[in-house]
Amino acid sequence: MAAHPSGQAQKAAYIGLRSIGVTVGDRAATQAFYGKDLPFAEVDRFSIPASTFGPELVGTLSGDVEVVTVEVASGLLQLMRFSDGPRRSEPPPVKGPGYTHICWQSPASDPALPKLIDRGLSMVSRCGAEGVDLGGYGIRYAYGRDPEGRMIEVEILVAPPRSGHAWVAHIANVVSDHPAMLEFYTRLIGHGPHRVLRDGGGRRTHDDVTGYDNVRYHGGWFRVGNLDIEVWQFLNPPTPPPLARRKLDTIGYNAPVFETADLARELERLAGLGIPLFGPQIDLGGLMTQYASDPEGNLFAVQQSDPAAPGGSSARFARAA
Repeated sequence: MAAHPSGQAQKAAYIGLRSIGVTVGDRAATQAFYGKDLPFAEVDRFSIPASTFGPELVGTLSGDVEVVTVEVASGLLQLMRFSDGPRRSEPPPVKGPGYTHICWQSPASDPALPKLIDRGLSMVSRCGAEGVDLGGYGIRYAYGRDPEGRMIEVEILVAPPRSGHAWVAHIANVVSDHPAMLEFYTRLIGHGPHRVLRDGGGRRTHDDVTGYDNVRYHGGWFRVGNLDIEVWQFLNPPTPPPLARRKLDTIGYNAPVFETADLARELERLAGLGIPLFGPQIDLGGLMTQYASDPEGNLFAVQQSDPAAPGGSSARFARAA
């Protein structure tokens, strides 16, 4: 476990992650599952034609997209339901590739994991409602899948960095070329990871969390204002190479959305970095948004900041510690 030498060398390119896109088959059921026991407050709802996104971004151009913005304690989730899209898709395995999970953290005094299990979370980790203690440092871990198959990580913290019942800490991108993706995110975000883990695993507790025997992996964590992006590569079992770019109407986590103070200037910067853009600029609830892709075909978006928009700026959700 070591800090990356370029960790604080450059100015951050983004205010934060304004939202994480989540494609759902049943929007009401998803809100009911999470909203019963977690902070999950709807702040905006609108619909747009699916054709607005164009064929580079979606597989189904007919029908409408219902977009519901939900506030959690650390940021926003943007639920998207495509009226003519799939109701269920095969979720990526723990080893990826792609956006495999978001992480919910909660305090040990009021853990979220047993509540989610009671509501139907299907466990991936080899544990019960207590989670897995990886190394005796005050955090217990578990992976599980919600009723539509999306995986979440649930962490139980003895000394939580935030107050409240629960909050989202990161989105995980599992990749097949870890060094190349660390370099990509360093250029994209404007600074290196605050933590890098080489050849992790090798303990039964790691096997219990992931559900794999003799698991080995690389890891890296980038701070983007209010949230982290977690970058993994599994060595055993190996993360397979990406087959194709996952589109927005595939059930799962579709794209983290980076907030920028000047979208036009940011798009010029991305062009200079050779980062490909996909689809047109889209008005998502009054915020101009442009989608792009990392080298392994995972979509992300950059979005013009507007603190007056529903849900406000990601700066609202600055870390408490």
